[in-house]
Amino acid sequence: MVERVSAVPSLVLAALVGAVAMPCARAQGDNGFLRGTGRTDIALSYSYDTYRDFWSGTTKTQDANVGRITREAANVWLAYGMDAKTDLVLAASYVDAESDGIATTSNRDQKELQDATVGFKYRMNEWHFGPGGMTLSFAPAAKIPMSHYEANAITAVGDGQIDYRFRGILQYQLESGYWLAVESGYDYRTESPPNEIPVNVTLGVPITDFVMVTPFYSLVKSYGNKDIGSVATQNDFPGVQEEYRRWGISAYVRLNEKIGFTLGYRDTLDGRNTGDVTSYWVGVVYKL
Repeated sequence: MVERVSAVPSLVLAALVGAVAMPCARAQGDNGFLRGTGRTDIALSYSYDTYRDFWSGTTKTQDANVGRITREAANVWLAYGMDAKTDLVLAASYVDAESDGIATTSNRDQKELQDATVGFKYRMNEWHFGPGGMTLSFAPAAKIPMSHYEANAITAVGDGQIDYRFRGILQYQLESGYWLAVESGYDYRTESPPNEIPVNVTLGVPITDFVMVTPFYSLVKSYGNKDIGSVATQNDFPGVQEEYRRWGISAYVRLNEKIGFTLGYRDTLDGRNTGDVTSYWVGVVYKL
């Protein structure tokens, strides 16, 4: 059941909820695959996120000042094989965020460069047993804002601070081509947003030699203690305790050895201080 909040709390909500559902260049977790020495993969994608319902604390609600939030993003992702065991990974997004809510001052359209993520993926070890093999990779990264965007508005394009991400990826792949990857770790977030533990589970299902389908599940656990609408968040909007569980499915269609296309869908199962986000994306992948 969706509850509607009164006009007084809505003024606080209008300034808060923009910080809780940001688009990103990768809508699902990473996996353990590497490019190989000297090889490069480049992905360009368009993503569309939208929500009207959101969780204020753990209560699902709507608000006329917030309205429906939509975010469109142009994303670029690049992975370069530095050697047989190490990839350099770069990602960036340009975001257009809008709202049809009543609070026009905080609902203004924002079009800004969002964040860039720079990281590495290093294969620490691999084992062969049973009908397949397992790999363990370490994937540290830093997320850095690329512009001085407004982080405390409904239409904020990001949360405006630097993240340091320390993650590992455990993956098991069968000889038949099926694979399962689990990514987790610890994200240290500077300034007010609380630190987080993400868990991303991705299953690779080869349909044909040219089509791979990947259902996935994502969970984020926050170490914060502030809810939307509380006194503690009135001057610290990005500092809320954002948590969620989301699922989705994506597909990669390979045209030839160089070019492929990707598309996907993601939905929110439940959350805390976050939007009930539904996402779609489509993109092209080019292998150098």
